[in-house]
Amino acid sequence: MIRKLTMSALVVAALAMNVPAFAQAQGDQFSSAGNEGQYASDVQGNTGTQTRQEMDSQAPTLQGATNGTIGPQGSDATYITGVNTAGTVRVNNLANLEALLNIIANGMEILGIAWGGPTMIMGFMHMAAGTQDAMKKVLFGAAGVTGGLATPGCINWLVASARDANLFS
Repeated sequence: MIRKLTMSALVVAALAMNVPAFAQAQGDQFSSAGNEGQYASDVQGNTGTQTRQEMDSQAPTLQGATNGTIGPQGSDATYITGVNTAGTVRVNNLANLEALLNIIANGMEILGIAWGGPTMIMGFMHMAAGTQDAMKKVLFGAAGVTGGLATPGCINWLVASARDANLFS
């Protein structure tokens, strides 16, 4: 009896999830602006938040790309060919360096935790067994975990200090 009720409840739930919501409003029900700036009520799928640009609006026409320059030019700029812009594109080399240093820092963090954690645990196990070098393993493991956790912050601090001191310009 319970199994039949459970199965029928699952069937009803599955059918209920497949029913469409019909959440789109028909017509312009959300403003009193009429057809001014809103879709007319005969447009299907209008939620009342879309606007329609009239053909006689005062919006400026789009023009093609204009040639221009960005930032310091000359020997300081890096030129890229094949980019869909008119003018010169300047590459932010500091962002590329910072991304590479972040990848290295995160790798060092993972390695420090992955090596230091088990080393520290082995040190505790050897300490329970009464081995001589147990405390050394615990300290090496703690240093590995601490160094791994501190590396990203230190590298970010150094990069921020170099950026603030204008060393990369």
